[in-house]
Amino acid sequence: MQPRRILREKILAASMSVFLGLLALVFVSSSGAQESGKIAIKVNGAGMASDQVNKWAKSFMESNPGTGILAIGSSAGKGFQALLDGNAEIAVMSRDISSSERSKASEKGLRLVERRIGQAAIAVITHPRNPVNELTLEQLHKLYTGAYENWKEVGGPNQPVRCLSRRIPESGGAVFFWTKVMDGEAFGKNTVLTETWETILKVCSAAEDLPLGIVPSTRNLSSVKVLGIKKDNNSSAVMPLEKAVRDRSYPITLSFFFAWDQHSESPMLLKFVDFCQTQGGGH
Repeated sequence: MQPRRILREKILAASMSVFLGLLALVFVSSSGAQESGKIAIKVNGAGMASDQVNKWAKSFMESNPGTGILAIGSSAGKGFQALLDGNAEIAVMSRDISSSERSKASEKGLRLVERRIGQAAIAVITHPRNPVNELTLEQLHKLYTGAYENWKEVGGPNQPVRCLSRRIPESGGAVFFWTKVMDGEAFGKNTVLTETWETILKVCSAAEDLPLGIVPSTRNLSSVKVLGIKKDNNSSAVMPLEKAVRDRSYPITLSFFFAWDQHSESPMLLKFVDFCQTQGGGH
């Protein structure tokens, strides 16, 4: 049964990868932008913030007919590379720009401008039949570093824990989790690293075991169980709801920012950045 289950999950993950590849390009536009066919701003980057950026892009274009915005949710690393290659005007970053990325930008003559836009949260999820409802940050740390390998160690059933995360440093959200929750320690042998957030979501909803995963809180989480997170044993568990993310009372909340080249900025680009910053409360 075990090899069969693993094979089914691999096939499922592969199918999801093909499907998501077809959906990776998200073009949000108003009717005016569609008629003109003009893409004024290309945005690429952190999947942690892609849901919010797409929503803001649609709202912005409804107020600015004729302006097209191409928004691609990928990763912080891919978004910054798109900026370097001239394939995006704005990179969405959920982690700091690395020294090597800054060097490459300088070599290409880019003068980087960075602005904090808003907050995003990492939801901790598991299969709906898991009786565990909440975890402390310390318990999460021990589960992902491999110090804990069984759900019984956090008050759950006597069953092995399989953890899932995106790869680092490609995913800014995964880097934040690795730094904030794991203190930069190595992932345990029970942790599986994936290419997409959607793979984690799918496995946690469909697997026969009780996997533990992390995903952006803005995704559709109706098929999984979302766990409350406690700062410590004396704290109350907090769910990654919008209010808790905005006031940062949810413990695994990160800031994301836009980066662009000052040489190529336009009045419309700055107007869009201002709009997103107002929407995201990133002032």
